[in-house]
Amino acid sequence: MPSRLLLLLSLLAALLLTPAAASAASDGNVQLSSDAYSVQESAGAATITVVRSNSNGHGEVRYGVWYDQSAQPNLEYEPVSGRVDFEDGQREATFQIPIRDDSDVENNETVKLGIYGAYPMRLADPQRARLTIVDDDTIATDRDPLNPLGLPVAPTNGNPLQGARFFVDEEWGLANRVAHSLSHRDPATAAKLRVIADQPETKRFGSWTPNPKHEIATFLQRAQATDPGAIPLISTYRLKHLACGHVSDSPAEADAYKRWYQEFAQGIGNHPVVLFYEIDALITAPCLSHTGLKTRIDELRSAIATLSALPHAVVYVDAGAADAHDKGFMARMLRWVGVERIQGFFTNSTHQDWTKKEIRYARWLVRKLGGRPHYVVNTAANGRGPLIPKSRVRHGNSFRCNAPGRGLGPRPTSAVPARYRNLDGLFWIGNPGRSAGRCANSASAPPTGSFWLDYALELIRNADFRIT
Repeated sequence: MPSRLLLLLSLLAALLLTPAAASAASDGNVQLSSDAYSVQESAGAATITVVRSNSNGHGEVRYGVWYDQSAQPNLEYEPVSGRVDFEDGQREATFQIPIRDDSDVENNETVKLGIYGAYPMRLADPQRARLTIVDDDTIATDRDPLNPLGLPVAPTNGNPLQGARFFVDEEWGLANRVAHSLSHRDPATAAKLRVIADQPETKRFGSWTPNPKHEIATFLQRAQATDPGAIPLISTYRLKHLACGHVSDSPAEADAYKRWYQEFAQGIGNHPVVLFYEIDALITAPCLSHTGLKTRIDELRSAIATLSALPHAVVYVDAGAADAHDKGFMARMLRWVGVERIQGFFTNSTHQDWTKKEIRYARWLVRKLGGRPHYVVNTAANGRGPLIPKSRVRHGNSFRCNAPGRGLGPRPTSAVPARYRNLDGLFWIGNPGRSAGRCANSASAPPTGSFWLDYALELIRNADFRIT
């Protein structure tokens, strides 16, 4: 009898426990096949495998992709999400992450991915992973000297910018952001700002750009995706300008400067760009000590050598302004830094000198340099010419820091009169409306680099778009 009772109890226990055990076995675990995946940028898509420990019955699990501060969503990959379904008897399933191929030469980049919401299975590790997108691009070595920007219609007059359409940053341009913010509460002011916002802005990079390769590449990728075929205008302001007589940079700082431009050039890669290199680079040179001048020349020669190797970059170096320095000194500096390796130079970048006066100055430099360099003039705020102080000894040849009463000059264009030989274009390199910081003329001005609405509106009111 005891043995029969024991057998009965055993059978009862088996009946009670079997459903739970069977359920646990059928549910099982689900997980990613790895915590690290990789894909070539040119592959088109990354295939991610999900596995489960028990193939009995149907199951499902959701997946997603997350920004990783490296690969940019919609530029390097598509930020997809969805659900993976398992059929009865199926142990593995996959989903894909579309990868965007581009011509950028960049570091390998990563994106986070993971699974969640499993049913009826349980999540197991790894349920999170990183996907590495392996860059397989190289910087091109071929350059068409007659059409370096790769324009659909090649220039015919020696001006590589002829016929180019320049990028207008409708989303992040300085004036555009303010115009968008005012569009509902002050539409009249927003409409006035379109005078600036509708023109191509020169995007500036410099000492505030800690990761130049990533930041310039991201900007150029966005420009390409936003308006294919439009040529971005960019400028740099990387040097530190110390008091007169001081060395410009220590050896360590000079090395950091060279590395910065090497990374910056890698970020540009194969993109077509117009680059206004190093605002104020030469206009401050007379202030340097003998050692400082040698350091400055070495820095600029190194950066120009790096930038001149880019296949689709048209580069101009800053050559000061007509109302700034001795022309002979500037011609020597341009020769020393290697202007012959690039397209030429630009003038008036931080001044408001008259356009025609700047053209005369530039043409003199061109003749002094053998007639080869081309040039560009900044016309962002010179429609009323410079503001001349009563005492030039005390204040210099002109007030330049947020000078009041100034106006916009000629609109950005590469369609310049043929009589101005070697002039490639007039551009708003100075970003009209950008504050130069607090100074004697504007103690209440916003910080350097900020868009100053009142100043921008004044430039618009006083605009003169003629070449004067």
